Amino acid sequence: MTTTRAHEPSMARKPPWKRQQFWRAVLPALALVCAALAGVLVYNAFVGSSGVKEKSFGTTYPVPPKPKTVKFTAAERAVAKKFVVTAVARKNLDQAYAISGPGVREGMTLKQFMQGTIPVVPYLVNDTTTARIAIEQSYATSAQIQVYIETAHQRGRIFFMDLIKAKNGKWLVNAWSPRGSPRIPSKVG
Repeated sequence: MTTTRAHEPSMARKPPWKRQQFWRAVLPALALVCAALAGVLVYNAFVGSSGVKEKSFGTTYPVPPKPKTVKFTAAERAVAKKFVVTAVARKNLDQAYAISGPGVREGMTLKQFMQGTIPVVPYLVNDTTTARIAIEQSYATSAQIQVYIETAHQRGRIFFMDLIKAKNGKWLVNAWSPRGSPRIPSKVG
């Protein structure tokens, strides 16, 4: 006759992470994975992804050739000045829309553009306003310029303007941004 004693410990199994056999198998496997990962990282750091030893980290790419510079034309200058007296001044926005590129329009229709809430930083433009242009880069299909705008009653500000040449040969203003952070007037025009 077999009897069980009430005070004997239960024979329930321990969770796996509390067993000695579990750690005897997991620790060496984890060490192998870490060593393999470290080996791959060291290999990529010294050899790179191209398989050729390089002096710098990773793969290097050739510098694209710079496009040939061309003279800034009178047509580009006229578009830049027209953009200032229309879009920047918030006057004749239909004309501003016609000379705005996709970067300025941002998918807006002419009707939306005519409402005046356009992605162009406004600035006070009136009869006393002068705008001087400094050419940064001028290529056959694009140009980057700085426009210095000043009025008789307001200190001048510098803005950056990007122009692009459309497929039809027409120049468009594709970007307009202030240099620094100018004070935006509460009353334009």
